[in-house]
Amino acid sequence: MMTELFGDLLHKDDQLTDGQMICRAVVAFLLTIALVRLAGRRSFGMRSPFDTVISLLLGATLSRGIVGASSFTGVLGASLALVILHRLLAYLCVQSPLLSRLVSGNDKVLFENGHFIRSHMRAMLVSEQDLREAVRQVGQKDSIDDVKAILIERNGQISVVKKEKY
Repeated sequence: MMTELFGDLLHKDDQLTDGQMICRAVVAFLLTIALVRLAGRRSFGMRSPFDTVISLLLGATLSRGIVGASSFTGVLGASLALVILHRLLAYLCVQSPLLSRLVSGNDKVLFENGHFIRSHMRAMLVSEQDLREAVRQVGQKDSIDDVKAILIERNGQISVVKKEKY
């Protein structure tokens, strides 16, 4: 029974039984938890494009192992390699501001001192309405007149800097 269920769990198989797919899914789930812990909070918390890549690639890679499209050992090895590469690149980005800018980009000021910076808005594909919405949602202000600056952060989120009251 166990041999039938786990049978050829680690190898490519075009005809997996339902039980084998379930076992692969359980193993992939537990492995993914371990890989996410290894990758660190940054990988799945901040959601910069750099961090999103690891999520997409891990999902795509692990799914191949679950459905038997690739050998399970190959999938596990590839997943581990992706996580290690992500950690290494993240470490190098911490050490090198230039590499960090190349991988994750820079924040951009979209509004400052009462003026929209249209060239930055066009480059970031952000409309004036998007900024007014961010003022209400993020800045908790009714009017853009109460705002000193609006930025788009490296992770794509919009930040609102309120004017100081004197």
